[in-house]
Amino acid sequence: MGIIATPENRSRFRFTIGWRMALGFGVFTLAVSALFLRTRTMLGESRQLGKNIDNVLVPSIGALEDLDRSIGESRVRIKHWLTVQSRTDDPEKRGLVELIGQTIPNQYSVLKNMEFAWDENATIQLDSLQNDLDYLFIAYNEIMRLLPDFSSYDNPIAMMDAEYYALEGSSLPLFTQRIRDRLDKLTKSQNASLLASTGRMEQLGEGLNTYAGSVAFLVLILGIIVGLAVTRSILIPVRQLKRAVLYMGQGKEPDGPVPITPDEIGDMAVAVNRLAEGLHKTRVFSEAVGSGDFNSPYEPLSDEDSLGHALLSMRDDLATTERELEIKVENRTAEMSAQKQRAEELLSDLQDSISYALRIQTAILPTKKEVSEVFDQASVFYRPRDIVSGDFYFFHSVGRVRLLAAVDCTGHGVPGAFMSLVGYNALTHVTKVFTQPCKILDKLNSAALDVLRSESSPTHLQDGMDLAMIAVDMEKMELQFAGANNPLYIVREGELHELKSDKFAIASFEPGSKNYSEQTFALQTGDTIFASTDGFVDQFGGPSGKKFMRRRFRELIVRVAKLPISEHNEEFSRVFDDWKSNEEQVDDVLIVSIRI
Repeated sequence: MGIIATPENRSRFRFTIGWRMALGFGVFTLAVSALFLRTRTMLGESRQLGKNIDNVLVPSIGALEDLDRSIGESRVRIKHWLTVQSRTDDPEKRGLVELIGQTIPNQYSVLKNMEFAWDENATIQLDSLQNDLDYLFIAYNEIMRLLPDFSSYDNPIAMMDAEYYALEGSSLPLFTQRIRDRLDKLTKSQNASLLASTGRMEQLGEGLNTYAGSVAFLVLILGIIVGLAVTRSILIPVRQLKRAVLYMGQGKEPDGPVPITPDEIGDMAVAVNRLAEGLHKTRVFSEAVGSGDFNSPYEPLSDEDSLGHALLSMRDDLATTERELEIKVENRTAEMSAQKQRAEELLSDLQDSISYALRIQTAILPTKKEVSEVFDQASVFYRPRDIVSGDFYFFHSVGRVRLLAAVDCTGHGVPGAFMSLVGYNALTHVTKVFTQPCKILDKLNSAALDVLRSESSPTHLQDGMDLAMIAVDMEKMELQFAGANNPLYIVREGELHELKSDKFAIASFEPGSKNYSEQTFALQTGDTIFASTDGFVDQFGGPSGKKFMRRRFRELIVRVAKLPISEHNEEFSRVFDDWKSNEEQVDDVLIVSIRI
């Protein structure tokens, strides 16, 4: 320890430390080699087990669970198909078609691709599962054939035939249970194989742990002996190097130079001291450049000092960039100011256009006074989705006949508002001549087609109207009704009467090819009549975020009918807001109620 480090003996000191470390690594290498040879044998077998688990057993169990969930989901959707009268585009129906047409066959194909690694009994069960799925799909397809659309649910024979498949002991319960039994057997078989494989892997792991523990203990003892010998000669200078490096790692300069020892660590101390000196120069130079002094001097540590040369290049680039940025900022500021002014002008024009559209639409809607002149007890709940609406209401008197319509035009917002202007204008002209609702709707269809038809596509129109139209003869106490997709509700002494509408919209067919039907209803004093568009029933909300639906709407109007007509608007508004909560309004909402 008392030897002075000179150029002649520094190499001997480095050699000594190197050999100490080499001795330790040599012992460690021998121990690790023995451990490697033993581990390689055990890991080979474990790897094969792992591949079987990862590539066959776990995917098989997952695929069986996916198929089981899909079968359960298909059973729920076929029950929905049987019990809920709905259209072809019902999401539940589309989901069932996708399940039996794509999802379940794809899931079975996944299982089929893995059966090569299964035992014979599992393969037999999988083949039988295919047959049961085929029989189940036949039953599904028969129900779908019997109830293909909304109107087919009104056929009692078709409903009875379809419900037969869901009876206890019939096709759906029978094959569903058989499929689940087979899936359960297959799942148990794969779980048993998985348990056996993992058990063997645990045995291999325990054996490897025991062997590795013995080797590790030996390495630990040897490491302590070698470590103590090496640490004495290098620990103190390494600590000093560590402290200097930590300071520089935090962006701080060391509190002093690191002492230089006559060995490899001393060489590192020389490099660290030079690095600390360079860090100090770099900090001083960076502060000067950061303050805008682009003439600050800086000398790289050597010709190969890439960082130093990069700093000099950065200084020159920053000076050039600063001048360019000043010019660009000025130009960009002027450009943004012009764009902002143009955007504000466009926004102002758009808001003015919408406000003008609102004034036009408001002008066509009857005032409270005009409504009361037709029906002295009337209420209108009117909630546009946007500023302007595609829904509008129509009140008109012709002699002793009083006309009322609740109209839903295609779209909402500005497009719907313009469509409502077309509908209101056509309805105003038609009711000057006709007062019978079915005739009004027939003529309204012709008038709307004349306005909407274009020369480029005279037969393909996407615009139209749904409405409920009534004519009330107060002397005869008689109501006549015709509807296009929108029904009419009459509440008498707590009992609801629903008048069904025709299932085709205004402007959806050529004049003369169809005619709207008309229904007559004898009125009594106290009857409450409700005409509405579909915005209320289609609104999403409630605890589950679902539509309000017509069943809940019928219950609501029966309850509202008990209230004074002056409270109808407030009650409809309260129920609608509570149901919608934080959901977005999906459509314009209109409910007109009158009391005889």
